[in-house]
Amino acid sequence: MAARTRNHLFAVLRAMVCLVALWLVARGVTVHDVVTRVDGTKLRGEVQEAAETVTVVLASGEQKQFPLAEVARESDGSPRIVYGLRTAWRTCRVGLLILAVLVHFPVGFLQAWRIQFLLAAQNIPMTYWECVKLSFAGNFLNFATPLGSNAGDVFKAYFVSLHTSRKTEAVTTVVLDRVIGLGTLILVVATITVLSPPGGRLGPFRNYLLTILVVGAAGTIAYFSTRVRRILPRDSLRKLPGSAQLQRVDQAARTLAARKWIVAGCVLITAALQAMAMGAYFVVARAMGLEAHAGNLLEYYAYFATGAVIQALPGPPQGLGTVELAYRYFLAPFGSPSQIVCFALAARLVVLVCALPGALVAATGSYRPRESGSELQPSALPRNAAP
Repeated sequence: MAARTRNHLFAVLRAMVCLVALWLVARGVTVHDVVTRVDGTKLRGEVQEAAETVTVVLASGEQKQFPLAEVARESDGSPRIVYGLRTAWRTCRVGLLILAVLVHFPVGFLQAWRIQFLLAAQNIPMTYWECVKLSFAGNFLNFATPLGSNAGDVFKAYFVSLHTSRKTEAVTTVVLDRVIGLGTLILVVATITVLSPPGGRLGPFRNYLLTILVVGAAGTIAYFSTRVRRILPRDSLRKLPGSAQLQRVDQAARTLAARKWIVAGCVLITAALQAMAMGAYFVVARAMGLEAHAGNLLEYYAYFATGAVIQALPGPPQGLGTVELAYRYFLAPFGSPSQIVCFALAARLVVLVCALPGALVAATGSYRPRESGSELQPSALPRNAAP
């Protein structure tokens, strides 16, 4: 099969997955609030719920008021009232959405710090400000192109390579940056999942996450094990296409692994920036009226992190549809389908607003080095990061 045909088929498959996921997400979403009474009748309109009564303002303007006891109950005893899109947006707390932007905004600066240290491990010095520009531009391109979250990595890999003659090591570092980010995320989710109650909504994913962790850890240990390398033929890489580049990639990975303090620091930075991002999502959940409090904070963290993992997988751009579908499943006990959909949209808007400075970077080309291909002075290395 030709590469062009394969790419077209993959694009069609991604579109189909996106459409099916969005269709599943849209099921149960209503524009107006829906109240189900004990006799089975449903009233649609704007619900005004009080301590003992419920008032429904119908689309015609007519008001219907009846005791709360006449409303049907869910299995958990709560009133069967489903809030629609209009109520979700009308009651959202704008101040909390602004707070979510402020909480999420520093993420780009921590990403820049991480990539600077990873590049320093490969003797590729870049100033912190240059890394900040690359991080914000990459985050913006994640939203501005159909490639989704891969677009930012492609951008950073290409333009980091402009700052050095060691282009293979530069591209490899960007890939390793993504591996550390995704690996840390999976580790945190797996830890929370293992510690969560067996009957929780994360329960079905426990074995899968543990399998991923075990396989990943075993593969990493085997890759860097000197004993395993002794067993393999010494010229195994030389027989593969592009062997020279593969050997440089292999050497770059081993060089980073030898800098254990840099790896540990990058993992801690990753955990911090991920906690910041998840905290912003939690604030968005409160802004949209979902049941979010200190008691279910870790549960939310695991759900949001799982959504981030889904977003990073091959599929629709930015996990469009698939992430919303995951939220529909995980957050179902905390709000109506309409509230969850509004939350998913608001969370994406918060991330986009925080990435907007990257649009200026990408448009002006300020990410380029002043002298293309020139190496920066060693003084640009982060302190204590030099080999």
